[in-house]
Amino acid sequence: MEACVAQTCTSAATANSSAFLFTQLIQALLVAQCSIKSQHNYPADRTQEILDQNLDFDFIVAGGGSAGSVLANRLTENPNWRVLLVERGDDPSITSDIPGLLLTLQHTPEDYDYKVETNKYSCLGMRNKSCAWPTGKALGGSSVINAMIYIRGNKQDFDVWKDQGNDGWGYEDVLPYFLKIENFHPEVVAKYGGTFGTGGPLTLRPYNYSVSGAQDLLLEAAKELGIPVLDMFNKEENIGFGKAYGALENGVRQNDAKAYLNPIRDRSNLYVMKSARVDSVVMSGKRATGVKVTLKSERQVELKAKKEVIVSSGALASPHILMLSGIGPREELERHNVELVVDLPVGKHLQNHLLWMGVYLTFLNKSTQASNSQERILDWTYEYLLHRKGELSTAGGVDILGFVNTKDPNAKYPNLQFHFVPVPQNQPMKTVALGRAFNFADDLIAEMVELNSKCDSIIVGTTLLHPKTEAQLKLRSTSPEDQIEIHATYLDNQEDIDQMLEGLDIARDLLKTKPFKDLDAKLHRFNIADCAAYPTDSREYWECNMRHTTATVYHPTGSCKMGPNRKDSVVDIKLKVHGVEGLRVIDASIMPEITSGNTHAPVLMIAEKGADMIKKEWTDKTEL
Repeated sequence: MEACVAQTCTSAATANSSAFLFTQLIQALLVAQCSIKSQHNYPADRTQEILDQNLDFDFIVAGGGSAGSVLANRLTENPNWRVLLVERGDDPSITSDIPGLLLTLQHTPEDYDYKVETNKYSCLGMRNKSCAWPTGKALGGSSVINAMIYIRGNKQDFDVWKDQGNDGWGYEDVLPYFLKIENFHPEVVAKYGGTFGTGGPLTLRPYNYSVSGAQDLLLEAAKELGIPVLDMFNKEENIGFGKAYGALENGVRQNDAKAYLNPIRDRSNLYVMKSARVDSVVMSGKRATGVKVTLKSERQVELKAKKEVIVSSGALASPHILMLSGIGPREELERHNVELVVDLPVGKHLQNHLLWMGVYLTFLNKSTQASNSQERILDWTYEYLLHRKGELSTAGGVDILGFVNTKDPNAKYPNLQFHFVPVPQNQPMKTVALGRAFNFADDLIAEMVELNSKCDSIIVGTTLLHPKTEAQLKLRSTSPEDQIEIHATYLDNQEDIDQMLEGLDIARDLLKTKPFKDLDAKLHRFNIADCAAYPTDSREYWECNMRHTTATVYHPTGSCKMGPNRKDSVVDIKLKVHGVEGLRVIDASIMPEITSGNTHAPVLMIAEKGADMIKKEWTDKTEL
């Protein structure tokens, strides 16, 4: 592999200068990849060793994503425990290290590329009228393909968890685990005291901003509207606009496999199987004893766990594994002739954040209209290679966030989040990548490209933090190869629609401020055929627009809900599956209610806390 990379680097550096622009771009990016100090020293694949020696394990962790990476690190701190981490993907690509290429990672081998079942309420402007739900398929999971944004959530989020009967999960209980994760710059910690952590596995830094000026434009407009402008998110409350911190350093992505697995890659008690799919949990009565795994060679093997199996495959795959193991809703398992082990509401409480991508503020920016797309691409590459700055070093501006409560301006708990996406003029490649990432239909992407040729835009990505509608998961078949069905009938109730439209009101308010008036900014109307009959800027048009352009912001949670009883939850407060011994679920799927913001940080917190509970329980048993 190293020889191959070295050869690629040499050929890229000596490429013929008369090559076409596209070739120049690809060659330049190869040089950038080679020059990135990407710690691609992930743990080795020990599959053959495991098979040759017929090993069994103390703990088997099914899923090497964000939660699984944390668990593998923390459980192997005990040198007497043999821990197996099974991951369906492989090592993250070098391309994933470059923040500006995040959109190009979707619909690739590093993405499970889930699609939602069609419905009449939403995703109507997508290809085949189906929203894409990207999920990371590599060591580090979705932290390999996400926008790297680090938001803990709101204090009230976790206090609500506790109020629902989940003792030990209130804000004061979980805060130490956030601090344990974090490696903020010491200057941040010095300024804010013990509010932020330093020295943790995950490096958190500000994004390197481009010169578009969109960030400052939004913050100045927010000030004029009386919206707080925050210098830091992740205090107890997050009401206001501001620049988020992300999991990156020196313009390079810091995924969770880098943070948690690279430092322990040589631990002898850590065993990693890559390109291996966990098909089901092996049960002996009502006790989990291991897992069935299909290897890259298509061979299926059974691996044993002496202490516990921990399912950490995310809010879509973890319920899938449980149902194929006989743990799930009776009626769903009987429909597929799966032998029932425990009747639990697996897949019933699936929540997600909705992102409305059809609200564009457009204006003519004299500082950007002169340069063309070709010049910009070469400039970006040069700036990234030499300085680790510019468009390739950041996430396209989506780290400019806003949190508001449209019902009560004095409230400390938001109901809407804004992901602002600046799209400077003459960036057709970025525009196409954005449209394809969200699975927009070709006609809508074509209009986005045409608009981009004429003016700058800022997408006001209104995000509904607590939708009333819940989705659910159903088995497509009993084959582990067949993806689970996602039934997400979002926007099927008026309350959610009304709240999203209140986000549009804030977009209109932004247009009334001096910074946007000076640019003669306007609200763009997309020519969506199904919406053509409605008057411009009417409620009917915008509701129609919403149904066509609302997608996921990639935050599925809750499908293996934590709670005190098995009637409406899947795991207890120790993340043990109700009615089953030796089995836990530890990932985003256990959230009782989705948090008020991007979910990456809460997932890491859940895994840190879960690892501590496991270690304490089994250490106490050993000492008895």
